[in-house]
Amino acid sequence: MPRRALSALPLILALAVTGCAAQHTVGLPAKSRQQTAPTALSGQTLTARQQVIAAYTGYWQAFAATMSSQSAARARAIMAPYEPASAIAQTIKADQRVWAAHETAYGSAALHILNVRMAGNRALVHDCLDLSHFGAQNTRTGRVVPESFGLPHLNVYITVIRAGGRWLVANMQPVEVPCGS
Repeated sequence: MPRRALSALPLILALAVTGCAAQHTVGLPAKSRQQTAPTALSGQTLTARQQVIAAYTGYWQAFAATMSSQSAARARAIMAPYEPASAIAQTIKADQRVWAAHETAYGSAALHILNVRMAGNRALVHDCLDLSHFGAQNTRTGRVVPESFGLPHLNVYITVIRAGGRWLVANMQPVEVPCGS
């Protein structure tokens, strides 16, 4: 059962995106520029903590790219460096709902990492995730779906594991308590 729950947060986001039938014209946040994953500076290698943060940051970039890919094969290839193979199928299943609604990703998630705890080949990232600028855009009309944007302060714990030489986002657990409480 835990493996099926690996992509719970993205599935919740995808269901929220596809559950919105009405499209209204309202003031929306500007489409933000894509974040870039941290890279090694001046030939320095990244610490394990920096690699975990880079993997988590890259995961959200890849998640948005898979929403926009309109292809299970492309989505699988995009997610492979960021998510265990057992979770990719669930991500694609969620994306298929988005694609069926003729929608694509709009904007990006803003990460506010509060803490990273390392324990061997596992890390626990605590994030106050801001999804208020990450939603969906209709591919036919070009209109942004205002109801698709997420919460601005989602308190979430992310398990990141080291497997096959990579850090992979293995589980996301939202917490009912708002960030900072």
